[in-house]
Amino acid sequence: MSVTEITKLEFDQMVQAAAVKLNQKAEFINSLNVFPVPDGDTGTNMSMSMASGAKYEAEVESDAVSDLSAALAKGLLMGARGNSGVILSQIFRGFAKGSEGVNTYDAKRFVDAYANGAQTAYKSVMKPTEGTILTVVRESAQAGLDLVKAGETDLVVIMEKIVDAADAALAKTPDLLPVLKEVGVVDSGGQGLVFVLHAFYEALTGQVLEEDAKLDLAQMDEMINAEHHQSAQGKLDPADIKYGYCTEIMVRIGRGNSVTQAFDYDTFYNHLAELGDSLLVINDDEIVKVHVHTEHPDQVLNWGLQFGDLRKTKVDNMRWQQESIMDQDEPVAEPSDQQPSTRR
Repeated sequence: MSVTEITKLEFDQMVQAAAVKLNQKAEFINSLNVFPVPDGDTGTNMSMSMASGAKYEAEVESDAVSDLSAALAKGLLMGARGNSGVILSQIFRGFAKGSEGVNTYDAKRFVDAYANGAQTAYKSVMKPTEGTILTVVRESAQAGLDLVKAGETDLVVIMEKIVDAADAALAKTPDLLPVLKEVGVVDSGGQGLVFVLHAFYEALTGQVLEEDAKLDLAQMDEMINAEHHQSAQGKLDPADIKYGYCTEIMVRIGRGNSVTQAFDYDTFYNHLAELGDSLLVINDDEIVKVHVHTEHPDQVLNWGLQFGDLRKTKVDNMRWQQESIMDQDEPVAEPSDQQPSTRR
């Protein structure tokens, strides 16, 4: 099988298949979650984030993949949850920026867009750490770039190479991040991205049945609003969590009665950087979204209010979450279909 062009049809199938795959694998990804904190919700967060992106993408009537990718990025931004969901949104934000003006993807356009997503993800993280989803996206993107540079035009061949490189990058994450080796797992966010890429490949090569790859809006809403189910990572001490509250806010820039400052990204970001770690700040012209681990969630909320009203807020006590995980202490078995059994 050979594919030299990705149109609206193929791109839609790829996005929907990725949303389905993450929903199916969420609990397994949760079970791997130990970095940056062992809060056991990476899979849930990535699944809910991707479902939001898939819903936005599905509602676009345009045939241009630039419009589809922009909608996907917007939906991911609006629905991004947790560190992993926000980074996933940044990968596809960069992907969308690299797709501007493109009606269909040929090999070079697709790979360039994905590589731009990798660069955007790195830039969005305050302290990029190797052995995470960032390593997986960078190395898999580079594999695609190398193949296109060598003259390859078949997107099936290229996507297979990207998947293989992602698998290899994921396998070595424990060697790059000691906490992963200590517990005996690969990086959970990296695993989530690997599942997304496998879903892309499966959709592109016709391995996904149409009825299994397409979600209706009710299913998407159910996934977006899914309840979090903790998984077991009982080998880590809650007392080792330096900043105990995972805090997320979404601010409508310049709206509401609390505004005292005009939004400036650097000013906004630098103040939050003093309040904790695992900081991610992403914005478009209308909203700014924050994810940060802090001991003072009230200060994060108050800071956001100076720039606009709060559309969404979420504060999770991660020490409490980890105590619950330790109490459950039942590992989740990997489903038998973790990787595609056959390829082209």
